[in-house]
Amino acid sequence: MSVLSLDSAELKIFVYSGGTKQATPNYTLTKSILSGESTINFEISELIKDYVEVTFDGDYSKSVTTKFVETELIRTFKGTVGGETVTVSDPSPLTRKFIAFRGYGHSYDINPTLSRDILISNRTIFAPVNEELNVPFFTDEGGVHQVDFLNGTTTTTTTVVGGNVSRITADKGDVRADNSTGASQVFTTDMTLLRTESSKDSNKITSTTSVTTSIKYTNKLGANRSIPVVEIEECKFNPYKVTFLNGFGALQDLYFFKKRTDNFAVEREEYMKSILKNSTTISGVEFSPTEHQSSLLDITATPTFTMNTGFVTEDHNKVIKELMLTEFCWITDGEVHPIKPITSSVSEKSELNDKLLNFEIEFASAQYYIQNVR
Repeated sequence: MSVLSLDSAELKIFVYSGGTKQATPNYTLTKSILSGESTINFEISELIKDYVEVTFDGDYSKSVTTKFVETELIRTFKGTVGGETVTVSDPSPLTRKFIAFRGYGHSYDINPTLSRDILISNRTIFAPVNEELNVPFFTDEGGVHQVDFLNGTTTTTTTVVGGNVSRITADKGDVRADNSTGASQVFTTDMTLLRTESSKDSNKITSTTSVTTSIKYTNKLGANRSIPVVEIEECKFNPYKVTFLNGFGALQDLYFFKKRTDNFAVEREEYMKSILKNSTTISGVEFSPTEHQSSLLDITATPTFTMNTGFVTEDHNKVIKELMLTEFCWITDGEVHPIKPITSSVSEKSELNDKLLNFEIEFASAQYYIQNVR
């Protein structure tokens, strides 16, 4: 009688952009099983995160939020056969393919799973009139099949985003879904989404320029859901669009309709400089009264500004939290500029207590005012 049990495992991780993986893995991890355990777990999300760079220049079709990940696993088993100790490894690697992206779950979620429909937390969308409306949807297996933009009861734009169809709108890559491969595959990871060879794009931004009062989306089982769209004609202030990477790992647009206040912060260091110079005078030294004795060093300037959303619905509490937690954020102000939220705390608002809900957020430019790129 032979008894073999898992002894160790080696995991090779390849991270790449499209095409096929490179010859050399980005990481090679080796683990031995712990006493009393029957499986080996590899936590690879933080390793992969280093390679998932996010870029956005205002063109959703060119934005980058994900990377392909392929893993090769070799397990080694050890046991006794006929009274002798035997070591056996898998004859060939167990391979898996994933899409990695920068999404997250919450501390109270156990193995959180991704929404299979619209990839935003709010269920009411506010947008200026005559502005293109961009909305991310999950379109992989079990996700959204069709999106309809409606003006009242009239369908103005229909987009088929799931299934074996041509690309219709800006492809945003795949999005976050925690994945546990199970004990039989002896490794787990989050921040990844399992992808098969036949999978299509998992996350698309669907857009329209038509007047829209609601969005209806249909999953692949034929079930329909809809959310209202409130188009605002702001007559006093200039609305600003902020695009950020939300908790789903998708790019989301959030408009700030009300007052904006701009500020300018400067940081500087100073030092005392000797301005004495040798001379032929009786004292042997002299100095110029117009020369700086107190000199400035390392002057940096950062524009900051505060913006107000205007009155929104209670579900925007979560959107604001995701905005404050985001690592990637841009503002469209004629041109697209990188910014960062610097508000460190907000009060959660409710329609019961606050009646009308407005959020005020402070931002800073993610680039210095004085160009110092090296």
